[in-house]
Amino acid sequence: MKSLGYYNGKTGPINEMCIPMTDRAFYFGDGVYDAVMCRNNIPYLLWEHIDRLYSNCRLLGIIPPMCKNELSLTIKELVEQVEGEEKFVYFHVSRGSGIRNHSFTKGEGNLCIMIKPQALDNVYEKMDTVLKDDIRYELCNIKTLNLLPSVLTAQAATEKGCEEAILHRNGIVTECSHSNVSILKNGSLITAPCDRFILPGVTRAHLISVARENGIDVCERKYTVEELMSADEIIVTSSSKMARGVKSVDGRAVGGRDENTLSVLRDTLYINYLNATNI
Repeated sequence: MKSLGYYNGKTGPINEMCIPMTDRAFYFGDGVYDAVMCRNNIPYLLWEHIDRLYSNCRLLGIIPPMCKNELSLTIKELVEQVEGEEKFVYFHVSRGSGIRNHSFTKGEGNLCIMIKPQALDNVYEKMDTVLKDDIRYELCNIKTLNLLPSVLTAQAATEKGCEEAILHRNGIVTECSHSNVSILKNGSLITAPCDRFILPGVTRAHLISVARENGIDVCERKYTVEELMSADEIIVTSSSKMARGVKSVDGRAVGGRDENTLSVLRDTLYINYLNATNI
Protein backbone atom coordinates (compact mmCIF):
# COMPACT_ATOMS: atom_id res chain seq x y z
CA MET A 1 0.00 0.00 0.00
CA LYS A 2 1.28 3.48 -0.86
CA SER A 3 -0.22 5.18 2.18
CA LEU A 4 -2.18 4.06 5.20
CA GLY A 5 -4.61 5.57 7.64
CA TYR A 6 -5.77 4.23 11.00
CA TYR A 7 -8.61 5.44 13.22
CA ASN A 8 -9.66 3.61 16.38
CA GLY A 9 -8.87 0.18 14.95
CA LYS A 10 -10.02 0.78 11.37
CA THR A 11 -7.43 0.98 8.57
CA GLY A 12 -7.40 1.88 4.89
CA PRO A 13 -5.88 4.19 2.26
CA ILE A 14 -5.55 7.71 3.68
CA ASN A 15 -7.96 9.31 1.21
CA GLU A 16 -10.66 6.75 2.02
CA MET A 17 -10.56 7.09 5.80
CA CYS A 18 -13.49 8.82 7.54
CA ILE A 19 -13.44 10.50 10.95
CA PRO A 20 -16.72 11.33 12.75
CA MET A 21 -17.63 15.00 13.12
CA THR A 22 -18.08 14.33 16.84
CA ASP A 23 -14.30 13.93 17.26
CA ARG A 24 -13.11 16.96 19.28
CA ALA A 25 -10.08 17.26 17.01
CA PHE A 26 -12.49 18.38 14.29
CA TYR A 27 -13.98 21.33 16.18
CA PHE A 28 -11.29 22.38 18.62
CA GLY A 29 -7.99 20.81 17.61
CA ASP A 30 -8.38 19.22 21.03
CA GLY A 31 -5.57 16.72 21.06
CA VAL A 32 -1.84 16.09 20.90
CA TYR A 33 0.33 14.55 18.22
CA ASP A 34 3.80 13.31 17.40
CA ALA A 35 5.68 12.05 14.36
CA VAL A 36 8.74 10.00 13.46
CA MET A 37 10.76 9.09 10.41
CA CYS A 38 10.97 5.41 9.54
CA ARG A 39 13.74 3.61 7.64
CA ASN A 40 13.71 -0.09 6.73
CA ASN A 41 10.50 -0.46 8.75
CA ILE A 42 12.20 0.89 11.89
CA PRO A 43 10.35 3.94 13.33
CA TYR A 44 13.33 5.97 14.53
CA LEU A 45 13.38 6.87 18.26
CA LEU A 46 9.72 5.85 18.46
CA TRP A 47 9.71 5.29 22.22
CA GLU A 48 10.99 8.80 22.90
CA HIS A 49 8.20 10.25 20.78
CA ILE A 50 5.58 8.02 22.41
CA ASP A 51 6.82 9.09 25.85
CA ARG A 52 6.39 12.73 24.84
CA LEU A 53 2.90 12.07 23.47
CA TYR A 54 1.76 10.43 26.69
CA SER A 55 3.37 13.16 28.79
CA ASN A 56 1.44 15.75 26.77
CA CYS A 57 -1.75 13.76 27.25
CA ARG A 58 -1.23 13.91 31.01
CA LEU A 59 -0.66 17.67 30.91
CA LEU A 60 -4.00 18.18 29.14
CA GLY A 61 -5.99 15.48 30.91
CA ILE A 62 -6.41 13.38 27.74
CA ILE A 63 -6.85 9.62 28.25
CA PRO A 64 -5.06 7.56 25.54
CA PRO A 65 -7.09 4.60 24.26
CA MET A 66 -4.18 2.15 24.65
CA CYS A 67 -0.96 1.74 26.59
CA LYS A 68 2.44 2.80 25.27
CA ASN A 69 3.53 -0.73 24.38
CA GLU A 70 0.32 -1.40 22.42
CA LEU A 71 0.73 1.86 20.50
CA SER A 72 4.32 0.95 19.66
CA LEU A 73 3.28 -2.48 18.37
CA THR A 74 0.37 -0.99 16.40
CA ILE A 75 2.64 1.52 14.64
CA LYS A 76 5.20 -1.18 13.89
CA GLU A 77 2.53 -3.41 12.32
CA LEU A 78 1.11 -0.56 10.22
CA VAL A 79 4.54 0.55 8.99
CA GLU A 80 5.13 -2.87 7.43
CA GLN A 81 2.01 -2.46 5.29
CA VAL A 82 3.30 0.67 3.52
CA GLU A 83 5.69 0.59 0.57
CA GLY A 84 9.04 2.36 0.57
CA GLU A 85 12.42 2.37 2.26
CA GLU A 86 11.72 5.60 4.15
CA LYS A 87 8.37 6.68 5.56
CA PHE A 88 6.81 9.41 7.67
CA VAL A 89 4.68 8.24 10.59
CA TYR A 90 2.21 10.66 12.19
CA PHE A 91 0.02 9.81 15.19
CA HIS A 92 -2.33 11.80 17.37
CA VAL A 93 -4.73 11.31 20.25
CA SER A 94 -7.74 13.60 20.48
CA ARG A 95 -9.63 14.12 23.73
CA GLY A 96 -12.51 11.99 22.46
CA SER A 97 -15.95 12.44 20.92
CA GLY A 98 -19.08 14.39 21.75
CA ILE A 99 -21.54 16.94 20.42
CA ARG A 100 -19.75 20.28 20.02
CA ASN A 101 -19.29 22.00 23.38
CA HIS A 102 -16.22 23.79 24.75
CA SER A 103 -16.38 21.94 28.06
CA PHE A 104 -16.02 18.18 27.88
CA THR A 105 -16.99 14.94 29.54
CA LYS A 106 -13.93 12.91 30.51
CA GLY A 107 -13.51 9.69 28.58
CA GLU A 108 -11.15 7.72 26.39
CA GLY A 109 -9.50 9.56 23.51
CA ASN A 110 -9.45 8.72 19.81
CA LEU A 111 -6.28 7.47 18.09
CA CYS A 112 -5.40 8.50 14.54
CA ILE A 113 -2.30 7.29 12.65
CA MET A 114 -1.09 8.23 9.18
CA ILE A 115 1.84 6.66 7.31
CA LYS A 116 3.17 7.74 3.93
CA PRO A 117 6.38 7.24 1.91
CA GLN A 118 8.72 10.18 2.55
CA ALA A 119 12.47 10.54 2.36
CA LEU A 120 14.50 12.28 5.02
CA ASP A 121 15.65 15.77 4.07
CA ASN A 122 19.06 16.13 2.44
CA VAL A 123 20.91 16.91 5.66
CA TYR A 124 23.92 18.28 3.76
CA GLU A 125 21.93 21.03 2.02
CA LYS A 126 21.77 24.27 3.95
CA MET A 127 18.40 26.00 3.92
CA ASP A 128 17.01 29.46 3.33
CA THR A 129 14.80 30.83 6.10
CA VAL A 130 12.70 33.87 6.99
CA LEU A 131 12.36 35.62 10.33
CA LYS A 132 8.82 35.99 11.72
CA ASP A 133 7.16 37.15 14.92
CA ASP A 134 6.18 34.25 17.16
CA ILE A 135 2.41 34.71 17.35
CA ARG A 136 1.67 31.39 19.04
CA TYR A 137 0.07 31.00 22.43
CA GLU A 138 2.09 30.19 25.56
CA LEU A 139 1.84 26.40 25.68
CA CYS A 140 4.37 25.69 22.95
CA ASN A 141 5.95 22.98 25.12
CA ILE A 142 2.89 20.81 24.42
CA LYS A 143 2.66 19.35 20.91
CA THR A 144 -1.02 20.09 20.35
CA LEU A 145 -3.12 19.96 17.19
CA ASN A 146 -3.61 23.75 17.36
CA LEU A 147 -1.15 24.69 14.63
CA LEU A 148 -2.69 27.67 12.81
CA PRO A 149 0.12 30.14 13.72
CA SER A 150 2.69 27.56 12.60
CA VAL A 151 0.76 27.02 9.38
CA LEU A 152 0.75 30.75 8.65
CA THR A 153 4.46 31.23 9.34
CA ALA A 154 5.40 28.11 7.38
CA GLN A 155 3.34 29.37 4.43
CA ALA A 156 5.03 32.77 4.66
CA ALA A 157 8.37 30.98 4.35
CA THR A 158 7.17 28.92 1.39
CA GLU A 159 5.93 32.01 -0.44
CA LYS A 160 9.42 33.49 -0.09
CA GLY A 161 10.98 30.34 -1.52
CA CYS A 162 12.31 29.32 1.90
CA GLU A 163 12.06 26.09 3.89
CA GLU A 164 11.52 27.42 7.41
CA ALA A 165 10.46 30.42 9.44
CA ILE A 166 12.58 31.24 12.47
CA LEU A 167 10.37 32.72 15.18
CA HIS A 168 11.09 35.31 17.85
CA ARG A 169 9.20 37.04 20.65
CA ASN A 170 10.26 40.67 21.02
CA GLY A 171 13.71 39.90 19.64
CA ILE A 172 14.25 36.65 21.59
CA VAL A 173 14.54 33.60 19.32
CA THR A 174 12.25 30.72 20.27
CA GLU A 175 12.10 28.04 17.56
CA CYS A 176 10.89 27.56 13.98
CA SER A 177 7.42 27.00 12.58
CA HIS A 178 7.90 23.23 12.87
CA SER A 179 11.49 22.71 14.06
CA ASN A 180 13.89 23.71 16.82
CA VAL A 181 16.74 26.11 16.08
CA SER A 182 20.13 26.44 17.77
CA ILE A 183 23.31 28.38 17.01
CA LEU A 184 27.05 27.81 17.17
CA LYS A 185 29.17 30.65 18.47
CA ASN A 186 32.85 30.51 19.42
CA GLY A 187 32.75 26.71 19.58
CA SER A 188 29.66 26.54 21.83
CA LEU A 189 26.18 25.25 21.03
CA ILE A 190 23.55 27.74 22.22
CA THR A 191 19.91 26.69 22.29
CA ALA A 192 16.77 28.16 23.81
CA PRO A 193 15.81 26.69 27.20
CA CYS A 194 12.94 24.25 27.53
CA ASP A 195 10.18 26.49 28.81
CA ARG A 196 6.61 27.09 27.67
CA PHE A 197 7.81 28.88 24.52
CA ILE A 198 9.50 25.94 22.76
CA LEU A 199 8.80 22.28 22.17
CA PRO A 200 11.35 19.98 23.84
CA GLY A 201 12.35 18.38 20.55
CA VAL A 202 13.61 14.79 20.54
CA THR A 203 16.21 15.59 17.87
CA ARG A 204 17.17 18.75 19.78
CA ALA A 205 17.87 16.57 22.84
CA HIS A 206 20.05 14.26 20.76
CA LEU A 207 21.89 17.26 19.29
CA ILE A 208 22.75 18.37 22.83
CA SER A 209 23.90 14.86 23.78
CA VAL A 210 26.10 14.55 20.70
CA ALA A 211 27.63 17.97 21.38
CA ARG A 212 28.54 17.02 24.94
CA GLU A 213 29.90 13.64 23.84
CA ASN A 214 32.24 15.49 21.48
CA GLY A 215 33.44 18.00 24.05
CA ILE A 216 31.38 20.88 22.64
CA ASP A 217 30.17 23.32 25.28
CA VAL A 218 26.35 23.52 25.51
CA CYS A 219 24.54 26.58 26.80
CA GLU A 220 20.75 26.41 27.17
CA ARG A 221 19.75 30.05 27.41
CA LYS A 222 17.73 32.71 25.67
CA TYR A 223 19.46 34.36 22.72
CA THR A 224 18.57 37.29 20.53
CA VAL A 225 17.91 37.83 16.85
CA GLU A 226 21.17 39.77 16.75
CA GLU A 227 23.04 36.73 18.08
CA LEU A 228 21.26 34.55 15.53
CA MET A 229 22.33 36.74 12.64
CA SER A 230 25.96 36.89 13.80
CA ALA A 231 26.23 33.19 14.71
CA ASP A 232 29.01 31.08 13.28
CA GLU A 233 26.35 28.55 12.25
CA ILE A 234 22.58 28.20 12.62
CA ILE A 235 21.26 24.64 13.04
CA VAL A 236 17.65 23.57 12.49
CA THR A 237 16.64 20.23 14.03
CA SER A 238 13.59 17.99 13.67
CA SER A 239 12.73 14.37 13.00
CA SER A 240 12.57 14.91 9.23
CA LYS A 241 15.53 17.32 9.04
CA MET A 242 17.89 15.79 11.62
CA ALA A 243 20.37 18.70 11.83
CA ARG A 244 20.59 21.07 8.90
CA GLY A 245 22.54 24.27 8.56
CA VAL A 246 21.05 27.59 7.51
CA LYS A 247 22.55 29.67 4.73
CA SER A 248 20.26 32.72 4.77
CA VAL A 249 17.71 34.57 6.90
CA ASP A 250 15.44 37.02 5.08
CA GLY A 251 17.81 36.89 2.11
CA ARG A 252 20.87 37.76 4.19
CA ALA A 253 23.74 35.25 4.17
CA VAL A 254 24.45 33.72 7.58
CA GLY A 255 26.74 31.10 9.08
CA GLY A 256 29.50 29.38 7.18
CA ARG A 257 32.13 30.08 9.84
CA ASP A 258 32.26 26.79 11.77
CA GLU A 259 31.67 24.03 9.24
CA ASN A 260 33.79 21.58 11.24
CA THR A 261 31.62 21.69 14.36
CA LEU A 262 28.46 21.67 12.27
CA SER A 263 29.72 18.59 10.42
CA VAL A 264 30.43 16.70 13.65
CA LEU A 265 26.90 17.32 14.95
CA ARG A 266 25.10 16.82 11.65
CA ASP A 267 27.01 13.71 10.58
CA THR A 268 26.70 11.97 13.95
CA LEU A 269 22.94 12.46 14.09
CA TYR A 270 22.55 11.30 10.50
CA ILE A 271 24.72 8.21 10.95
CA ASN A 272 22.80 7.26 14.09
CA TYR A 273 19.60 7.39 12.01
CA LEU A 274 21.09 5.30 9.21
CA ASN A 275 22.42 2.69 11.63
CA ALA A 276 19.32 2.36 13.79
CA THR A 277 18.45 -1.29 14.43
CA ASN A 278 15.48 -1.03 16.82
CA ILE A 279 12.72 1.34 17.89
